[in-house]
Amino acid sequence: MKVTNLTIKYKKKVILKNINLEITQSEIIGLVAPNGTGKTTLLRAISGLIQPQEGSVSIEGKTVHDDREAYYKKLYYVESNHTLYPNLNGMDHLSYVKSVWESSIDVEVVIRKLGISDYINKPIKKLSLGMKQHILLAMCIVSDADVILLDEPMNGLDPTSIRIISKYIEEMKKDDKIFIISSHILSNIDTITDKVLFLKDGNIVHSIDSKKNGESSENVYNKLYGMEEE
Repeated sequence: MKVTNLTIKYKKKVILKNINLEITQSEIIGLVAPNGTGKTTLLRAISGLIQPQEGSVSIEGKTVHDDREAYYKKLYYVESNHTLYPNLNGMDHLSYVKSVWESSIDVEVVIRKLGISDYINKPIKKLSLGMKQHILLAMCIVSDADVILLDEPMNGLDPTSIRIISKYIEEMKKDDKIFIISSHILSNIDTITDKVLFLKDGNIVHSIDSKKNGESSENVYNKLYGMEEE
């Protein structure tokens, strides 16, 4: 996956400026910054939901304009629980994803491993925030997409759920998956990721290798953003 000179403006404000990023192997990338600094905008641009004013995004050399359907099936974007249909249940959502992404993933295995069988058949509107987050993550697993974008996936989850989800993501990486995970919560970002990128003023201003003993995300975050509002 490659992001080249990506620039996005809203009215006269530059949200992202000349972003360049290339991921050539299975990796888990953390995208860190306070809220409102462009994390979601970058994920939406990669997903093809936002058209950049300049630059491009490609997966295996193809952009969304080359073959829209093929591009979308290469990735899965987990945005927020507001994208879930309140009157449908979790199984409805998983079945839909399996069909559209033409996935061979066993839905029942995913349900069992994530421990969501007790509420998989309940309407979304009756689920807690944490339960909805589990459904969203189950959907991304079922998609079996090559590139998975997760926007604040740990919001609303208890520590046990975070450990389960983190372990599952690490297992999926072994199947040549690329993950980009946005977060402003640093408690487990160094543990789960291979690399962490920091956004500021519309640019990637710093990166750290999470697997090497060195800088921690928390220390870098404090240096870059100080007391900025999260």
